[in-house]
Amino acid sequence: MVLFKRDDIIKVIETCQIKGQDEAIIRALMYINLGYPIMLYGPPGNGKTTIAEHILRYVSKGDNYYRIEATEGMTEYHTIGGFHPLSMSGNPELSKQFIYKDGVITRALQENKNMLIDEFTRAPTTAYSGLFMLLSTGQLVLEHREMVLKRPNNWVLMVTANLGDEGTFKMSAALKRRFIPIFIGYTSRYTEEKVLKEYTPKLSPEIVRAILDFAEETRRLWQEEKSLPQGLSTDGVIKMARYCDISIDEGLDAKTAFTDAAMHQGVIIADETDYVSLQTVNELALKIGSRL
Repeated sequence: MVLFKRDDIIKVIETCQIKGQDEAIIRALMYINLGYPIMLYGPPGNGKTTIAEHILRYVSKGDNYYRIEATEGMTEYHTIGGFHPLSMSGNPELSKQFIYKDGVITRALQENKNMLIDEFTRAPTTAYSGLFMLLSTGQLVLEHREMVLKRPNNWVLMVTANLGDEGTFKMSAALKRRFIPIFIGYTSRYTEEKVLKEYTPKLSPEIVRAILDFAEETRRLWQEEKSLPQGLSTDGVIKMARYCDISIDEGLDAKTAFTDAAMHQGVIIADETDYVSLQTVNELALKIGSRL
């Protein structure tokens, strides 16, 4: 099973919108070649979903794959299928009947389509008991249909997860072992500087440096001091730059534009229920902004 040869790997990397994650992408493609399902995990806003969709579009030759976003209310009915009453019918007799509906994973197997489950850990483990059996045995038993589906050859399953984030469920060790976990972390300062030059070419080097300093320090506070629940993502860096760019064009001074943008993003990465967390990012925004 070789879906990605050397030229394919190079093309996937070169055409990916997310830059600076070459090593992670290569690992994902190599494990897909070995037939393993992939879990892209890491802090939010660094391109996990974009990378997964890019890989699936390449191997599926377009948008010919299924995608579902996990939620806390998701059950096996959504993933595998089950009986569902026609309760919305205007016919009282018909509304008492039940029909069987296939879940998205079942449809993907039947139609031999690849699969992406975004925000995988937002759903409880019970939603994935059928998927667990599929990944363990290569078969999915549909009791009510008296049918057994086999995992197609070259079937690609990718999931994304923010492990340990608020609102996520703890995965069972057994389910986690069925995936190859690949970390998508914060990219390098050099890469983000190049990205900002593409998105906001008119932005002054001083503003760019301030934005990258802010991002770098929030990540240090998250990783080393644990005073923030997360650092600023690459997506947040881009949003700051674009806000500064348009604000300065409209006549706002650089210091105010940066400070506003930093405080906006600070609220996102801070714990909004913790005054100290909010104060930390606000003080950091003012400190770095004072240099402009």
